Amino acid sequence: TGFLPGTAFAGNAGGVPRPRLHLFSKVLQFLDYRELAEAVAALGFDGIDLTVRTGGHVEPEHFERDLPLAVSAMKEAGLSCDMIVTKIVGTDNPRDRDMLAMAHSLGISSYRLGGLKYEKNTPPMTMVERYTSQLAALAEWNREIGITGMYQNHSGEGHFGASAWDIYLAVRGMDPDELGIQFDIRHAVTEGGRKWPDSYRLLQPYTRSLAFKDFIWAEVEGKWKLVNTPIGEGMVDFERYFGMLKEAKSDLPVSIHCEYELGGAEKGSKEPTMPKEQILAAIRQDVIATERLWAGA
Repeated sequence: TGFLPGTAFAGNAGGVPRPRLHLFSKVLQFLDYRELAEAVAALGFDGIDLTVRTGGHVEPEHFERDLPLAVSAMKEAGLSCDMIVTKIVGTDNPRDRDMLAMAHSLGISSYRLGGLKYEKNTPPMTMVERYTSQLAALAEWNREIGITGMYQNHSGEGHFGASAWDIYLAVRGMDPDELGIQFDIRHAVTEGGRKWPDSYRLLQPYTRSLAFKDFIWAEVEGKWKLVNTPIGEGMVDFERYFGMLKEAKSDLPVSIHCEYELGGAEKGSKEPTMPKEQILAAIRQDVIATERLWAGA
C-alpha cells in the first residue's frame, strides 16, 4: 500500500494532532538518499531524522557535497528534513560549526548532539560542572547560527543525562531553543522504571523533540537483559505518556528509532541480512502502532 507523505495519519485524536513523525535514518543506512527518501515517504512519515556522522548517511568530512544532495532528495519526495543526528558535543572543531551553518542554510532547524560519558575516577558533580560549561559554549554557537542543539537522555552506566537530573542541572540556565533536550521515553523508562513521569516533567520545559521506541527486560541465556521491541509491544506506557503529551498540547517533532532485531539494520548496517521489504514492513508497523496508541490515549 502506498501512502502520501505526512498524510497517513492526520487525525486530531483527542483534539491534539498526532506528532510529526520522522524516521531516524540509522535503520535504513543501506539505502542511498533517493531510495531512503522514497521509502520513508511511502511508509507515511513526515520527514527524516538524518544521520550526519561517521558511518551515517552523510559523512561529516563530505558534508559540503553530500548534505545538500540528501536534503534535496527528501524535498523531492515531499518530506521535511529539519532534524539531523551528529556526534557534536563541543566547540573544539571549527568544521562542526561550518557543518551546522550549512545545515541551517538548508532549512534544518535542529540537531541531536553526541553522547557524553562520566569518567570513572572523577566525581560526578565535577563532570556535571565540566559538561555545563562545554554545553554552554555550544549553545553560544547555536545562537549565532540560529539552530537548536538537542541532547538525548540515554540509559546505561556512565551515560551523562541518563538520570535526567544531571542533564537538567546542565541545561537549566540555557535557552532551550539554543540547547535543549531530545526526550527519549524508552531510555527514561529503562533508567527510571515507574519514575519516568517525573523525568518527563523535569525536562519538559527544555525538550525540543521526542524519541519513540520500546523495550522489555528478558532473561537471555540465564541473564536479564534489555531487549528492544516494536512500539507498543514493550514496557513503555504509551497510553499514559501520550496522554501527558496531549495534555501539554505537544507539537514537538518525533524521531522513531527502530532498534529491535532487523538483521543488523537496527545497528546501522549497510548490508543487513534481513530483506529490504521485511525491514520496511516492520517500520511501517511502528507508524501504525504510534497512530493507534495516540488515538487511544
